[in-house]
Amino acid sequence: MNHGERIIPTMCHGCSYGGYNCGMLAHVKDGRFVRVEGNPHHPLNRGKLCAKGQSAVQWVYNENRLKFPMKRTGEKGAGAFKRISWDEALDTIAKTLLETREQTGPESLMLSKGQSSSWAGLHHFLWMRFMHALGSTTFSNWGPSVCYSPQLMYHKAMIGGPTYARPDYDNADLILEWFTGGGLGGPARGGVETLDTNLRSVSVKIMERVEKGARLIIINPQLIPLGANGRAYRWLPVRPGTDAALALAMIHVIIREGLFDRDFVAKWCEGFDELKTHIAPCRPAWAEEITGIPAGDIEDLARLYATTKRACLRVSEAPQKADLAAFAMAIPILMAITGHLDREGANIWAFPAGRLGFPTLSERVTPAARERLPGADVYSVRTGGRHAAFFPAVIESLISDAPHRPRALLIFGSNPMNTARNPALIAEALKRLAFTVVVDVAFTPTSRYADILLPAATRYECRGQPGIWRNHLAMSHRVIPPLWETRDELDVTLDLACRMGLGGDFWEGNWTAMCNAFLSPVGVTLSALQDNALKGITLPSTDYITRRERYEILFKDLPNGKIQLAVRAFEPEGAAAFPTYHGEPEDPANAPELSAHYPLILTDEHSDSINHHAWMRDIPWLRELKRQPVVKLNPATARAHGIEAGDWVQIISPHGRMKAVARLFEGIRPDTLMAQHGWWQGCAPLGLSEVSPLNDGVNPNCLYNWENRDPLTGDITKNTLVRIEKAGPPQGVRPIREEG
Repeated sequence: MNHGERIIPTMCHGCSYGGYNCGMLAHVKDGRFVRVEGNPHHPLNRGKLCAKGQSAVQWVYNENRLKFPMKRTGEKGAGAFKRISWDEALDTIAKTLLETREQTGPESLMLSKGQSSSWAGLHHFLWMRFMHALGSTTFSNWGPSVCYSPQLMYHKAMIGGPTYARPDYDNADLILEWFTGGGLGGPARGGVETLDTNLRSVSVKIMERVEKGARLIIINPQLIPLGANGRAYRWLPVRPGTDAALALAMIHVIIREGLFDRDFVAKWCEGFDELKTHIAPCRPAWAEEITGIPAGDIEDLARLYATTKRACLRVSEAPQKADLAAFAMAIPILMAITGHLDREGANIWAFPAGRLGFPTLSERVTPAARERLPGADVYSVRTGGRHAAFFPAVIESLISDAPHRPRALLIFGSNPMNTARNPALIAEALKRLAFTVVVDVAFTPTSRYADILLPAATRYECRGQPGIWRNHLAMSHRVIPPLWETRDELDVTLDLACRMGLGGDFWEGNWTAMCNAFLSPVGVTLSALQDNALKGITLPSTDYITRRERYEILFKDLPNGKIQLAVRAFEPEGAAAFPTYHGEPEDPANAPELSAHYPLILTDEHSDSINHHAWMRDIPWLRELKRQPVVKLNPATARAHGIEAGDWVQIISPHGRMKAVARLFEGIRPDTLMAQHGWWQGCAPLGLSEVSPLNDGVNPNCLYNWENRDPLTGDITKNTLVRIEKAGPPQGVRPIREEG
């Protein structure tokens, strides 16, 4: 260690702002954060750090950061603001929220958070408590209501458990990676893993297991890097949006050939005989016509999955299909009938040694307020207790001036202008809000529509927060004091609550008391956790963590305590009890006239491994790795359209346009284009300017049909028909500016 250099154990900010993340050792010299290394004592990453973690110093000292509280001076969307004090900002917010609640009811107050602050972490608990204390349940996660949650609704309705059954990579002999993201093979949290864990380390886990002899099968329109260098035992390039047909044909083969787990099905499943009848027409030859996967390959896959004792599969947490139900129901059935549930090497439910949290005061929300929640009648929202607003319904309530629409909105670490479908509609909705506050680390396209902008500190400037993974308790720690006038979002929320007369519900603004309350369920104090900064605290393991086949507990909330191969509760909603393939509204089979003008299929890869959704593309080290947004296409497709590698192209759908740089890749279906969402940022050190998230920018969310949704969950598709042509680069936009 250099003379005068301190090392501070903390956790990474790259995948999420809060919760439990990869362990990091931050080096500080002469008061300046200078470099990082992985913490070898941290069980999640074991000393490894990805590119995002390695770029932490550039993230902290990034000149694009929002540095001071600001107030809008021009029209919403124009990006003109003036600097104000924190007192003026917080007093204005407190006064406006209280007046809005008095005038239009508590449900007119809304808070939206992004993935950056984690799920089920301290931020999440605090913000829910804040909204509930005000009598509002209009809490919306812009992303997960069209991403993580819809598929989970089907998953839990069929096979129970508290969350997704995740792959037990450490013990698997067969791993199916089913349309998991691009990059290194995982979307932002590495797929459907745990409640609040960012697992970029998933790719490492899989590679290590493959080196020990496990077989890896990639089911994806493209061969993701995880399967490169001979790691993939087999690659099945499925046509986008047709995954359900493949899964149904696998179920057909497994049942037809008697490869199902008879004992498990007899004891723990209901509806098998009806399923057998329902699945009879879903032959591999039928699926071949739909998916483009040869019938023989489908049969081989089904047999291999059913007969491998320790087999697991991972599906993307962002399948995003209008025909979501068929896929989201077929996957749990595959796990169930083969008995690949909660067994070593299969899909298991991972439980921590304890849950962190404190009461969120949900009893303060009246039944009437819950009924007025935007999207309250959507099946998944209604049956889930109306705990959070349905994102598309929020937007539509604003556009239609619905009586119970949100009037005042707080946005913490979320950028729906880039991460949500139909950005033009999002922009119009944001303009119609009477009052909007955006709290973020950096300027974003969404922040252009704010009335008040508040500068958030990065994780490395905050006092930290506890997180738990399995039985390991750890905490991030402040590396340097907040730069400029940035503040921890937790402190901002506590301060705001006290200014609104809610101090008694919020520990009178005491951060230590809040953290101790959060830790209280596991009987550990904040000071004890701080004293164990380097290694964290390993809680005693429990039988429930290590034991498998915990079916009597996992299935207890299902009808008759058994897996539902048929979900009868869906039928009164006009939906099928069994998975029934319909396909995407915009694909060659369902829209042949449309495909004549738009002959290619576009889907997006979700998130990229070196960025975090719409964050971090202004970091030079990361931007050097990928300077421009790309669209992947097969070389044969490129030749047919007169496109060469590196050309700027325009992608046109029936709904909008985007631009990207052509990347030619033989490992992708010739009928398929794949893009990535989240692009917009400039990077001044590299001479790259900010780009609009609207048409003719670089945003694939412009291309999709807002109306193409799964009927029970509202999941909006990310598959559409397009054409491609050469074009010039997109025009830059004027950055947000401070006036006066």
